[in-house]
Amino acid sequence: MSPLPHSISSTDIIAFIWFLLCWSSYSWLGKYFQAHKKNSLHSFSKSYRNEWMLQTLKRNNRITDAALLANLMRNVAFFASTSIFILGGVIAIIANVDIAIKMVSDIPFTQEASTVFWKLKLLLLVFIFIYVFFKLIWSIRQFNTCIIIMGAAPEIFPDEEELLLYANKLGLVIHRAATHYNEGMRGYEYGLAILAWFIHPILFIIATSLVVIVIYRREFISQTVRAMQEY
Repeated sequence: MSPLPHSISSTDIIAFIWFLLCWSSYSWLGKYFQAHKKNSLHSFSKSYRNEWMLQTLKRNNRITDAALLANLMRNVAFFASTSIFILGGVIAIIANVDIAIKMVSDIPFTQEASTVFWKLKLLLLVFIFIYVFFKLIWSIRQFNTCIIIMGAAPEIFPDEEELLLYANKLGLVIHRAATHYNEGMRGYEYGLAILAWFIHPILFIIATSLVVIVIYRREFISQTVRAMQEY
């Protein structure tokens, strides 16, 4: 195929467009199917979270529930801090891109690319992990808000309707926190697919497709989904 400026081939452009289409379309379709299908990990988890919050409000001692939420926050915080380390590493590679090109060129079937094109790929990784960081930070803040709402809950509710309303409020906040956490983790998965682009655009297309297949399988037809469905 005829090369474009800075060694960007038409295959590279196709691979990049395929990457954008896979990420954006799966995100949209995933939300659509999650909203209309009840047999997904997302929908099952939402139901369990709502039930968890309802049972939490019925308990006089909520220390265990607060500890569970704090543990969830620590998991999100770990990946948020890791994304910062990844950003630092990618920026360091940009500053020493010639060394990275030389190392990757020893891998069989590696497609040659200019220094400028390498930096563009690395900048794409930078943007992705900035996106990941902000998603995870917002998730942490929402988990923190959930703990505040839980702490403000009265020990005894005047009636069952008030209890359900408060539980649904808690369930909605923790659900939004989990949603942003999932979106941040998808950024990690798609970011790993980009690593294949440094070798060859065809490999990048394959890696992106595999990421979509893995995400779909885990969300809709995994053993975990079946286990939650059978309960």
